[in-house]
Amino acid sequence: MFKNKNILITGASKGLGREISIEFKKLGANLILVARDKKILEGIVKKDDKKHMIFHCDLFDPKNIITICEYIKKRLKKIDIIVHCLGGSFGINDPMVNWYQFQKSIYGNLGNAIEFNSQLIPLMIKKGQGNIIHVSSITGLEAIGSVPYVTSKAAISGYVRSMGNHLSKFGITLCGIVPGAFFGFKNSMSRFKFYKPEEFKKFSKQLPNSRMPKAKEYLDFIKLVSKKESKIFSGSLVSLDTGQGKTVLQNYIDE
Repeated sequence: MFKNKNILITGASKGLGREISIEFKKLGANLILVARDKKILEGIVKKDDKKHMIFHCDLFDPKNIITICEYIKKRLKKIDIIVHCLGGSFGINDPMVNWYQFQKSIYGNLGNAIEFNSQLIPLMIKKGQGNIIHVSSITGLEAIGSVPYVTSKAAISGYVRSMGNHLSKFGITLCGIVPGAFFGFKNSMSRFKFYKPEEFKKFSKQLPNSRMPKAKEYLDFIKLVSKKESKIFSGSLVSLDTGQGKTVLQNYIDE
């Protein structure tokens, strides 16, 4: 089903992005992976695998996004699926930061994804088909964490609902998933477990099913919304937080 599909994955070197990249590689897709860590990206696709392309770069520089999109437009001619997993707090946690700093958080969590979409969606419109998935966070719904981060994740919700509705008439499915806390390669929960193992164990027991979900558990749903038959999801934000509530997560944030 995904064999020879051209799939762009941003934030591909850790957490859910890495798991999605590995899974689609197994399924025979042509990957375009974007992240800062070249070594990890090479480990996913293997150096001698000419089927895939990696871009290790800083996406805060719009020129890098243009370079990647030009490669896709001129060399590949089409893009079938885009999965945006990029994001983070970028060390911007003070709620009183000025707009210049605040917008860095918004750009890092949504703005650069919009840059990619604006350049690549025309290829999907021309084809009359395509799937775009934005990975957001429960923090954007529950207002947990730093103000800049929460605001940027909440912005994803508005973008997905409005843009998904707009693109549906072109045969394109744009949707978002909203994970709660989960354990993934080099993500915040893996760091939490490494530096504070006892606190991590205590926190995990407070979660539904008394355990921390793993990134791999999201893959079946990602594959579902990546299919051309998934049009019912366009404009939808699907919560995959395993029922994690604000009270439980606030305990983690407060620590």
